[in-house]
Amino acid sequence: MRKVRNSVHKISIIIILALAILLLASCARNAQSAEELAQEIREELLSASRLIIGADITADYGDRVYNFTIRYAGNAEAGEISVLAPEQIAGIVAEVTLENLVLVFDGARLDTGALTRGGLSPVGALPVLISQWQSGSIESVGRETLNGVDTVTIVTVIDESASQKTWFDARTHLPIRAEISENGRMVVRCLFNNVVIEA
Repeated sequence: MRKVRNSVHKISIIIILALAILLLASCARNAQSAEELAQEIREELLSASRLIIGADITADYGDRVYNFTIRYAGNAEAGEISVLAPEQIAGIVAEVTLENLVLVFDGARLDTGALTRGGLSPVGALPVLISQWQSGSIESVGRETLNGVDTVTIVTVIDESASQKTWFDARTHLPIRAEISENGRMVVRCLFNNVVIEA
């Protein structure tokens, strides 16, 4: 009987030690500072050859609001954008560059107008965001919970009037949401899905 008790006692101690090790490992991961995680995220994005990103984009002009659903495949300099919604322009596939932040397709232009004084349009949001994630001037970083997900937030300055804030999943390092603001007013919101970072 005593041997059984000793065996149970030893097994209990082993289980408690294993749980403690798992808890400590989890705490160590959660104890990473926002700055450390932001640096890791930036390094991963800088080493990427291209990103594939699905995004629901809301562009707020103040007097009117546009909603787009797109898929972007490219990097900060250039990429291919596929418009999935609205229905009137769904199916358009075209090239977009950081210098040319409107959608040009077969001689037609999709340009709902500049959202910022710097000329940002909704179509150009993805190349601008990727550029900011990789090398933008960081204003602040933080940790927040977004819809139950532990995130790292990175705020960068785009120009004298515009900035962006992106929420990255602290575990996967993938972007979840981004907001571009001008003079404190949000002009673009992006909700990301199916993000792939290719090395």
